[in-house]
Amino acid sequence: MPHSKLQTIFNGIKSTTLADVFIDRIVKVPDLDKLVTDAKAKSAVGGGSIRGIKQTEIVGGNATNIAYALVKFGSETELFAIGDEFTRRLLDLRFQEFDNIKINMLKGKPGFTIALETDHNNDSNIMISDVGGIEKFNGIDITTNYLKIIEESDIVIISNWASNLDGNQLVNEIFSAAKGSIRLLDFADLSTSTSRLQGLMDNMKNNKIIDVISLNENECQILGKFLDLKKISVEYTINEIKTMAADISSILGTIIDIHTPIGSCSASNGDVEFVESFPVKPMILTGAGDVWNAINILGLKKELSTINRLNLANAAAASYISEFHNGDFSLLKVEDLLESRNIFVDSL
Repeated sequence: MPHSKLQTIFNGIKSTTLADVFIDRIVKVPDLDKLVTDAKAKSAVGGGSIRGIKQTEIVGGNATNIAYALVKFGSETELFAIGDEFTRRLLDLRFQEFDNIKINMLKGKPGFTIALETDHNNDSNIMISDVGGIEKFNGIDITTNYLKIIEESDIVIISNWASNLDGNQLVNEIFSAAKGSIRLLDFADLSTSTSRLQGLMDNMKNNKIIDVISLNENECQILGKFLDLKKISVEYTINEIKTMAADISSILGTIIDIHTPIGSCSASNGDVEFVESFPVKPMILTGAGDVWNAINILGLKKELSTINRLNLANAAAASYISEFHNGDFSLLKVEDLLESRNIFVDSL
């Protein structure tokens, strides 16, 4: 039974997300320069320990984190994940309290990430990753053996396109089979993957194969540059983000949603809305965008107003980063944040 009214709003929505799972070690680095200096000093004498660095380990990955948020908000969710039997046991533990999740394991190597979270210049999240089996994954295994799941999904999410050298093939394989779904693509860090963007853009323009693209501020900057749009400033403004979202949406003919530390926006058919973030003190950064993506796309499927949808996604991400509990977050905190803006669950 649902424990929160938020979990009843999205009952009956069938979601599918694929396909990365990572063993994430989150390392809190108070002073990045000092860590580098200390590491070099240890190396010079043959090694040694740098102590006093707080660390946490969780089962993460974009698809896995998105699935957790979808499930927590009541959606019937299918997670496809590349990994081994040990990975499966970890996933079973993470989702053990839920009965609205089905985990479909695809044999392969999981990913591993060391996430350095630091306030160097500003809040930063530097990921050192071995992406595992997602590096070359074209999705044929899914359409061959699980096609009905894709065809019957209300929402289909492909995440971590940038880490997948076969990402364009995966998009074509899965999204061609998901024509009745809302199809969301989450790029992840685009900086080393721009050579594959043109093929993806051509497929989008010619075949309307993607319904929603979700970006953070860094991905927004890289995609904007690829499309020859005006660069946003380092200390970007709300108007700059709104303009970039509207311009990218116009060029690609799809919904563009952007989430940033200052707020989030959604652009479609010439219209763009922006909602400021909730003022919370972050305890963690890794995974916040995944929570945001999950709740945002549920709100889109439920046809919430754009303002309410963005506020709800912002509140979920804010709850996650401010009250982090090993990958979990508080729905009560989400409700409290919404009510601080006179948005009540019963009115959504």
